[in-house]
Amino acid sequence: MTEYIMDLIISVPGVILAFTVKGWAQAYTADKLGDPTPRNMGRLTANPMAHIDLIGFLFILLFHFGWTKPVPVNTRNFKNIKRDNAIFILSGPVGCILAGMIAGFTGTIFSRMIIWLPNLSPMVMYYAAQIFYSAEILCISLAAFYLLPLPGLDGYEFIANLLPYKYYRKLYNIEKYSNYIFMGFILLIYFTNLGNIIFWPANQFIILINNLWNMILPM
Repeated sequence: MTEYIMDLIISVPGVILAFTVKGWAQAYTADKLGDPTPRNMGRLTANPMAHIDLIGFLFILLFHFGWTKPVPVNTRNFKNIKRDNAIFILSGPVGCILAGMIAGFTGTIFSRMIIWLPNLSPMVMYYAAQIFYSAEILCISLAAFYLLPLPGLDGYEFIANLLPYKYYRKLYNIEKYSNYIFMGFILLIYFTNLGNIIFWPANQFIILINNLWNMILPM
């Protein structure tokens, strides 16, 4: 129980980072593409409270899957609606991946400081490294999760955005059940090994990035 609580505490900063970066990245991208809606709605900020959905936050802590508040956008303000909307949709997951890479690099620095600066508290450096490594895993894993083609997630929105309008209209019958599909999928991942298959690319990417940081910052 103590180990579980410690892991939970260590994961909280990473969840806050991932949710905040995703929301801010999409708000910033929409603003740069010509839509002031996120700015007007107070979403162009690094304040986590503007982006965190309480239920989604609790879900990711308890079940390792969660969601943020959707970023409001008016695609009619984009110059090239389909292209710019695709950029807007992908900006959130891409922001999470970049944040995860930076967090992993920072975690590697703290892990090296245990050796480089032995006069500092090794315990503090160890837990600091674990917090950033946890943030790395959460950010990159959430990016992979957001890119799944499920209603309500960025992957689905990206695919729907590319479809001609006459085909997109047919997806409405699926979207009506999006909440049930989403919750059912989370439970399926949680109680089966499906998650290991889905997140295999993300796990391999994390290993690759950590190997890179280890090469740059050898022991």
